[in-house]
Amino acid sequence: MPAPRQISTFDALLTEARAVVAEAPNGFGWAMAHCAQSIDCSIDGFPKPAAWPVRAFIGPMVLKKFLKQGFMRHDTKAPVPGVASPDQNLSAAEGLAKLEAAIARFKSHSGPLAPHFAYGQVSKAAYEAVHAMHAANHLDTLFV
Repeated sequence: MPAPRQISTFDALLTEARAVVAEAPNGFGWAMAHCAQSIDCSIDGFPKPAAWPVRAFIGPMVLKKFLKQGFMRHDTKAPVPGVASPDQNLSAAEGLAKLEAAIARFKSHSGPLAPHFAYGQVSKAAYEAVHAMHAANHLDTLFV
């Protein structure tokens, strides 16, 4: 297994995603739209939070681990809890457009951020890093 992509900023993520969109395999559009949903939920709220012990204890420890190591691995087939999964047939360009829009919205958002469904309260900088790592993990599974 190759080393995981270590992408921790939105700018680096967009550079990577734009560089591979032309050769993107099936599933790229879905994955990028899924990542966009997660970014949007950090503003709008996650509709289905994990149990309070996860949000209070386990989630923050997992977040700290991801931030320290610079990458994440997760079930890349799982939807955002409580959010309808994006269309499986979304084109690469459509998925990338959704990701770009969510990132632009996140960057311009100046209000409070919603607690993550598993990590609990997350700073804006940590949210950016973990969202970028989330998308990088999807890129890793798509481009093996």
